[in-house]
Amino acid sequence: MNGPEGEVADHDGTRGGAGAAAVGRPVVIDGRSPPLTSHDLHADVLGLRRRVPRGATVALVGQSSRLVASAIVALEGWAARVEFVGDLSPTVGSAEAVVLREAGDDAPAAAYASHGELSAGDASTDVHTLWRVFSSGTTGTPTPTDHSLDSLTRRIRPVRPARNPGDREQRRWGLLFSPTRMAGIQVVLQAIHGDTLVDAHHAAGLDERLQLFAGAGVDALSATPTMWRMILRSRACDDLRLQQITLGGEIATQSLINALRRRFDARVTHVYASTEAGAAFSVSDGREGFPRHLLEPAPGRVALEIRDGVLFVRAPGSSTAQPDGFVCTGDLVEPRGDRVYFVGRKSQTVNVGGDKVSPERVEELIRRHPAVHDAVVTPRRSPITGWILTARVVPSPLGSGLDPDELQSALRSFVADHLPRSHTPASITAVTEFFLSPTGKVSRA
Repeated sequence: MNGPEGEVADHDGTRGGAGAAAVGRPVVIDGRSPPLTSHDLHADVLGLRRRVPRGATVALVGQSSRLVASAIVALEGWAARVEFVGDLSPTVGSAEAVVLREAGDDAPAAAYASHGELSAGDASTDVHTLWRVFSSGTTGTPTPTDHSLDSLTRRIRPVRPARNPGDREQRRWGLLFSPTRMAGIQVVLQAIHGDTLVDAHHAAGLDERLQLFAGAGVDALSATPTMWRMILRSRACDDLRLQQITLGGEIATQSLINALRRRFDARVTHVYASTEAGAAFSVSDGREGFPRHLLEPAPGRVALEIRDGVLFVRAPGSSTAQPDGFVCTGDLVEPRGDRVYFVGRKSQTVNVGGDKVSPERVEELIRRHPAVHDAVVTPRRSPITGWILTARVVPSPLGSGLDPDELQSALRSFVADHLPRSHTPASITAVTEFFLSPTGKVSRA
């Protein structure tokens, strides 16, 4: 991605540096500071190369998409490793790391580490940069995965002048993810490569964010399936004029894809990516799962394999890759006909009275009941059956009229009519909303 001295070619053909005009397309808009432009990135207006010694390890702390975008452009080929610490405890980063936090992002400017001016000799050779992404830590200590920039950008489609068939137009993305988690990093990278990012993380709640996106002309939005179900029932949903919808992080079910296509006149894409494997592939054909032919080797395509029912992705740029270059995703998949379907997480599958049960399968069934808008099913240990299932549901308007016992009875009967008895939740609780993890996934705690 980088040219000499870390410059990135702008999409109008100009380059940053002394000869570039002090203008450029907006890359990051946050409504609180002047937009961060492509010229700003090329010129390293945050002075990251002045503050970071060549070959150093860097920790990016805080939720600044401006800092993340600037670091990706300035520190590739300069720092030895950049750690996306974000809102995790700074202690998850390396003890020797230079800590960078954008001034004004809940921190004084003095939070920058400053090492003075670099000598001309420091820029003689490029450094191989590793980009460390952490898991959210919701199920334990955050775990790191190191990527090359190539493994992070392999699914990014740069914006180019619409001169040829297939060239795509520029988009304005709303940022719903943390910019230091894999899904957020992907949106930041898309903005660096020709789009614009609108960051509304300072807004109070989802409704206010969506209102800010609508006012800023956002036409592309990426979210987890759980977040999309929340968006569909938000009062601000009607104001959005989306042309690109992206889903990732959880199973994209057919019912949700259909609901999004009915609600928005937009292209719906579900992307398969993870902290460990990076971005592997995307599907935009309006069907859940992915075409079976993606399992076949092809030039320019990320290699996929199914081993013992689990999807493996070839990602040699990931530090979690096995000797053969493949990463175990932990996702259970099932080929049926010309399609491969996601059926759950291997780590979530439990034994209930001798039967293997996938909580994701049960919650998708519960979502089909007219009294339910959304559901999450969680396994709990039981001294009698080994495990039991418990469910939390967000009722639909129909379900809101039922008392708790009526709702639980109706849903338990519904599950029992469609799945073996071992799949029926022992308890079902109605809630107004779900708590989401920093990655936008529903919390199963």
